[in-house]
Amino acid sequence: MEELLSIMQKLRSPKGCPWDREQNFNSLLPYLLEESYEYIDAVQSGNVKLMVEELGDVLLQVVFHAQIAKEEGKFTIDDVIKAICEKMIRRHPHVFGDENLGTSAEVLKKWEEIKNSEKEGKPKSAMDKVPHSMVALSRAQELSRRAAKVGFDWSNPEPVLEKVKEEIAEFESEKNGSLEAEEEFGDILFALVNLARHKGINAETALARANAKFEKRFRQVEILAGGNPQNFTLEELDKFWNEAKNLTKSN
Repeated sequence: MEELLSIMQKLRSPKGCPWDREQNFNSLLPYLLEESYEYIDAVQSGNVKLMVEELGDVLLQVVFHAQIAKEEGKFTIDDVIKAICEKMIRRHPHVFGDENLGTSAEVLKKWEEIKNSEKEGKPKSAMDKVPHSMVALSRAQELSRRAAKVGFDWSNPEPVLEKVKEEIAEFESEKNGSLEAEEEFGDILFALVNLARHKGINAETALARANAKFEKRFRQVEILAGGNPQNFTLEELDKFWNEAKNLTKSN
């Protein structure tokens, strides 16, 4: 860790890297997001070596931000580490204190109680801690999760599924391409995300897996089509797709 901090300090020095010296908190944000997604890909691939590499890239972003903050007199990496250590100890009284919490549900309940006590004097909305910068699918799941925590939720998935069907019917009644159709389509997505939460599924991860599956199968379709899928009819491509499904299932 000391070596990494030393490397970053040198990169940001007058004799360091011109690109690194030009960066600021805002310019680095896309890289923090990109590196996080690449780590997610590595985890889902099961490639341990790649996980190590990508997690290192995430850590580099943390160190990069901390170095900029140190230069501007805002905070240091020590402040960051101290803050998270204090938070973990404070929010785990059953581990570092005398509380007796025997189940995950009790732990989560206590966690929220402690979080709420830390927000004294601040806005109390259940939505306050949902970042606007989150990707829409993840944000939808977090919004519905936080609403559920204060009782605004169904007790089982069945009515949520009915809500999905209701939103689809409303979407079908709107004119193609209209703002109303877009709004109703958004309602379908939100209802589906809520259904995923009820089923214990992370909607963002589920869609990422679906994207990866589609990409893998379509690449196989392109191979079966000799690299020229545009020269085939939809019916022929559909046959290739079914063949690709069988091939990718076995891989």
